[in-house]
Amino acid sequence: MPQSDPTGSLRYASDPAPEQNNAPNSRLDLGPLNLNLPPEQRGAEALRLAQGAFAKTGSWVVFYREIMGVDGVVRKLFPTSEEMRKFETSAQFSELQEMVAAVRSQDSSKGDSVEPERMITIRLPKSLHDSLRTESDEMNLSINKLCISKLLQRIDPRYVPVQQGRRRGRRPGPQGPRKRTDEPQAEPTLTQTRMGQPSSLDD
Repeated sequence: MPQSDPTGSLRYASDPAPEQNNAPNSRLDLGPLNLNLPPEQRGAEALRLAQGAFAKTGSWVVFYREIMGVDGVVRKLFPTSEEMRKFETSAQFSELQEMVAAVRSQDSSKGDSVEPERMITIRLPKSLHDSLRTESDEMNLSINKLCISKLLQRIDPRYVPVQQGRRRGRRPGPQGPRKRTDEPQAEPTLTQTRMGQPSSLDD
């Protein structure tokens, strides 16, 4: 649940306290990143730095964050959505996915030991949930690990439904305090019952 720090800004309950924000967070020194390469050479550059990260950390969270996260190597080399979608079809991207899987297989640490974790709740039909349970049993995985594995994969736009109307659900990020539903509701005043028009008891 989001909380407020002394400055009044919202933060997740799992986030470190403001006075701990300067603590080290396991960043890797991967050396310089060449952003001036032509597009056809950027995949090899991403793979080169990923191999360095692979040798330096046993945490899949750190590896993912440094290489494929929002501020990672891949996003810096392929900053536009079009460039990113094209890179996701390359052999280099497949190798990165294999690296993530390899590190995850060897990583027995808790994810929140490296950075705060987030939790999402999704609505899905029982038949889909049953399929996930069956698949996780067949692969000898927890549903959590199976779902993370699926989320890490490239998604083909052909298999994504078109959004109809407004997006439903809460937006990502801290939401602020919720309005309590158990608070007594004020009785409507005479003015309120008359659609907001000023009135007096002498009318």
